[in-house]
Amino acid sequence: MTHRSVLVLVAFALALMGCEPAVQLRSATLRGASPAGLQFDAVLSIDNPNVFDVQVRGVRANARMAKVGGFIPINVTPNTWIPAGRRMLVPVPIVIPWTMLPSIVAATISQPKVEYQVIGYADITASRAFAIDRDMYKFDEDGEIPRGFFLNVGSGGINLGIGR
Repeated sequence: MTHRSVLVLVAFALALMGCEPAVQLRSATLRGASPAGLQFDAVLSIDNPNVFDVQVRGVRANARMAKVGGFIPINVTPNTWIPAGRRMLVPVPIVIPWTMLPSIVAATISQPKVEYQVIGYADITASRAFAIDRDMYKFDEDGEIPRGFFLNVGSGGINLGIGR
């Protein structure tokens, strides 16, 4: 069997047994203000249910909050390996433009939760041994952020606890 045939079989096997990593928003830390808008670090919890390690090399996406017009751009290169069967916390810097803030506040002022949608692409690598790359992995995720955040002010900024 040729080297190429082995790689094709391994890729096929990984595709059959591979499950998509599950992503949840865990928390957001307010870092401060910039001329572009409010700066946050969103912390994502990524579960890898696969029997092989997965690397998240890059993410390019647009987020929408509270169905308000306009998108919040996300462009990060975490280059983070998530071991098989494990969970990792990955910080993602986000800037909410000043022009969007009044609309988001107005749309959510009386709501118990803030809806969000993130649409984009991720570049991932499956298996450290075989380094099978998949670029432009499309995702479209919806979710809610409880309005009743737990506020903790510390040297790292204001932490908005969202998840468990």
